[in-house]
Amino acid sequence: MKAGFPIAALLVGAVVAQPAQAVIIKLTNTGGVTAGSQAETGFKAAAAFWEQALTNNVTVELNVGYSALGAGIIGSTGSRQLSTTATSIQTQLLANKTSALDTLATSHMPTLTNGALKVITSGYKTPATKSGVNTASKVYDTDTSANNKNIVATSANLKALGYAVAAGADASITFSSAFAFDFNPDDGITAGQMDFIGVAIHEIGHALGFISGVDTYDYYGGPSGPSRSSNTNLNNYAVGTVLDMFRYSTDPTNLVVGTAPVLDWSVKTASYFSVDGGVTAYGSGLFSTGAYNGDGRQASHWKDAASGATQLGIMDPTAAYGQRGIVTALDLAAFDAIGWNTSVNVVNNASYTYLSTTNAVYRAAIANVPEPASWAMMITGFGMVGGALRRRRVAVA
Repeated sequence: MKAGFPIAALLVGAVVAQPAQAVIIKLTNTGGVTAGSQAETGFKAAAAFWEQALTNNVTVELNVGYSALGAGIIGSTGSRQLSTTATSIQTQLLANKTSALDTLATSHMPTLTNGALKVITSGYKTPATKSGVNTASKVYDTDTSANNKNIVATSANLKALGYAVAAGADASITFSSAFAFDFNPDDGITAGQMDFIGVAIHEIGHALGFISGVDTYDYYGGPSGPSRSSNTNLNNYAVGTVLDMFRYSTDPTNLVVGTAPVLDWSVKTASYFSVDGGVTAYGSGLFSTGAYNGDGRQASHWKDAASGATQLGIMDPTAAYGQRGIVTALDLAAFDAIGWNTSVNVVNNASYTYLSTTNAVYRAAIANVPEPASWAMMITGFGMVGGALRRRRVAVA
């Protein structure tokens, strides 16, 4: 994992105008996703879901593969990530607001002081030099260093916000051929197999911007991060992401004066997704807190659902054998907040939990994909998904 992004070379180009149309996702086979294969059908179905769920006029380019991965890893996404200023991101969020949720989120964006965010982060291994990361402590970072003034985003997310991004693949997604996948969820997910389309939707979601810089603090943090011995000063890098601008806590250790919620990028803290400045957690949207020093799950996910419980959404960090993936209004709200326009008004339907089972996604794909209005009808009221308790779960990267 990189130590964030050096600010010497901001790679984001000028802002461009965008008429409202629809997302186009182009898939390029990097091995194992041959024409007519089950893997190709699954990836196309997942891409079709996002093309109908999101309405920005952008093209997202994804390299996709199907090969062996590390033990216990179902799928992995490596996205192209760039950085720009927090001021610029907030400007573009305001310029691109189209929904009720956008209006709420942009009216409660974190206050910038001299272009810098005030945020709780994990503490320092050597406080005198602010070097290294100690996840056993926290600091309230209020200076104007790079991690306060700059934000990381995937290139796809920047496209949604209206930035001109250099040509090239936005992400590479690979599925592990070591797992048994069910490529057709229309008749349920076979016991002992994983929902390929559900995992593909999840991985594309990361490419679209569902990422967190808390994973960087976790990776470099002691006692258990892989680079815990590093003395890197993360204050010199862009670390937090667009999604992290909506990541809050109630400041459980009372680090900040007062009782107001606080922007919080520290590892192993009970943080949550909020579009009202942290006053409430939107849709019970708790985040995972760190794979190495937190709850055992990457922070770029919702909180892992307990065994037998319904997932918070498709960005849950694990998948279970024999279980269909689900996409919820919470998922769509997060993408709406970070700059994507959604075909479903999640605020007007906030009293419901919307589920789009992956068998509906599959039907849409094999039926040449319906119009957006028809797609919205597939998002149904709360109900059982898959008809089974969560079985043994496996991490989704």
